[in-house]
Amino acid sequence: MMKVCLTVLLAFHCVVVANGQSSVKVIFDTDMDNDCDDAGALAVLHALADKGEAEILAVVTNRRGASTASAATCDVINTFYGRPDIPIGTDKDGAKFAWNKVSAYTPALRDEFPHDARADDEMPDALPLYRKTLADAADHSIVICSVGALSNLEDLVNSRGDRYSEFSGVELIMKKVRRTVIMGGEFPKSPKPETNIRLDIAAAVSVVNQWPGKILWQGYEVGAALHCGEPLKNVQRNNPIRRAFELRPFLDGFAIDRGKPAHDQAAVLLAVRGPEPSFWKVISGGRVIVDSDGHTEFRTDRDRHHQYVEIAGTPDRLTKVIDELMTTK
Repeated sequence: MMKVCLTVLLAFHCVVVANGQSSVKVIFDTDMDNDCDDAGALAVLHALADKGEAEILAVVTNRRGASTASAATCDVINTFYGRPDIPIGTDKDGAKFAWNKVSAYTPALRDEFPHDARADDEMPDALPLYRKTLADAADHSIVICSVGALSNLEDLVNSRGDRYSEFSGVELIMKKVRRTVIMGGEFPKSPKPETNIRLDIAAAVSVVNQWPGKILWQGYEVGAALHCGEPLKNVQRNNPIRRAFELRPFLDGFAIDRGKPAHDQAAVLLAVRGPEPSFWKVISGGRVIVDSDGHTEFRTDRDRHHQYVEIAGTPDRLTKVIDELMTTK
């Protein structure tokens, strides 16, 4: 009896003290459609949840893909990791930049793996799910991780009180959000518009100017240095993350052949574990500017609370951590 009690106590202890704190409560905001790093990022988030480091409160999508299978793909991954009931919401108008391409992997994951999600336009709306999740949470407890268009964040910051909360979006964010991590842009200055910013430039402008509190930015240059996914060749064939990487074209083959940039996986790791000094260097004391074409620049400004990260040391250490998390199931 004593042994059983001790085992339970240790399991509870691992959940409570992972990384020296209780599980990080996460809302994951993803453009699960074009690139398989979104699937990899959700896998990383589940692996961290399995370790007791994260609790996934909601998943929202921010791109209206031609296949309308983004929510189903999220549900496939949630189901595969044993969390089929995580609420999922979709942005019905989605990103404003049209790709006019059917996703290489979301229709296959929808059709080949168990889930009970409907088409994107039949799923609950992202904004009410955001507001309900924030309203139900303890103060200063939520981490938002955005790895796509900033459409949902714009909707949230501009929202008014509703049946879930009397607070405006700005008030809810100030009251409930502990950390906001955005994968987007390129720093200190982008030579061309980065994809996530270009998906909805107007939303990006609104967010950089109106979002209250701190934003920790992870630019394109970070993920470009991290090529992850090749070890997925070694996991079971009924793994939807492996399948996504098998189907997503990259260079002269597919993402699983040699791996591909891990923009979104790194952002999830940053959101949950924070900017660990052994992996990250944080550049503070400024703000991000987004121009009308979608270029980004970090400018010194003591009155604003934006930060961005650089990789500390060599990228291979982060690559190893991400690959290990993506292949733990």
